[in-house]
Amino acid sequence: MTVYKHRDKWRYDFWKNGVRQRESGFTTKQEAKAAEAEARKKLKVMNSDFISLCESRLRDLRDRRTVKYFKENKSLFEKLILAWGNKKKIERKDVDDYLSRVANNSHYVANKELRFIKALFNHGVERDMINSNPAEKIKFFPIEKNKKYIPPEEDIRKVFEFCNDEQKLYLTAVLCTMARINEINKLKWEDIHKDYLILKTRKSKNSDLTERIIPLNETLKEVFDTVPRIAEYVFCHEDGKPYFYRSKFLKTACRMAGVRYFGYHALRHYGASRLANSGVPITDIQALLGHQRPTTTDIYLQSIRKSLIGAMKNLESPTRVTHKKRVTECNPLI
Repeated sequence: MTVYKHRDKWRYDFWKNGVRQRESGFTTKQEAKAAEAEARKKLKVMNSDFISLCESRLRDLRDRRTVKYFKENKSLFEKLILAWGNKKKIERKDVDDYLSRVANNSHYVANKELRFIKALFNHGVERDMINSNPAEKIKFFPIEKNKKYIPPEEDIRKVFEFCNDEQKLYLTAVLCTMARINEINKLKWEDIHKDYLILKTRKSKNSDLTERIIPLNETLKEVFDTVPRIAEYVFCHEDGKPYFYRSKFLKTACRMAGVRYFGYHALRHYGASRLANSGVPITDIQALLGHQRPTTTDIYLQSIRKSLIGAMKNLESPTRVTHKKRVTECNPLI
């Protein structure tokens, strides 16, 4: 049955050319049937080249990227086929109109879908399936980014009080390396050397494994001297399998300590800001965090760095106003 009632509204739902066609929100069954008939009519003049492009891109994503990334793109392509499938040629205006509708609800989602759309058409250009990318020169929508929460040192100390010894070692390793949690979970004893350790990460399913060197401070040396060696992984279950993720004990510790919950990634922000406040150059912080671009690192640095405080002191002398002088006497604009 392609037309049916869901709750108090009618909808149509059917598959064509391997793509799911659906729409809901109709008041009556007749409206839903009429909309279904119109959708099927449009499908008769579908742009087969665009459908082939979407199918080719999905095959590539299935082989190269994660399942989640593949599903996100597949869901978008289904919407794009409904929007553009009956057009002989897809132009920039078509992309602009679609993104404007999405942006009315969320600039973040619109930017995410714009990245997928750009990649879709670039895929076609690289394989000579199309001549140009209609989304190439479209700019991203402005986004007011929320300030990342960085837990204060006092809260981190309180959380440690409610952790057992093994959990304390685990959190200390996260804090002192500023590593991504999957890097810590997959850390092997063979990656730990006398004065440094090697962190490894993979950004996508089939991307190259990247490595970075983290010098060992005395705290880290004590951690790795204390952790028992029961398997090839430093932090693992009793059967030797590496941890996948460990959010439960951290949530529990935050609740018992009576502090605002923070995740492992917040500890990367905490470490980066602490280094910046100590005068460590941003290029060094970038290397320790494993960022490819300094602009990414700059997002982590929310505290006022000492270098900036020192810079502002150079502006004091010429414009400083003493309490004994009238403001009007020192303001050249009055």
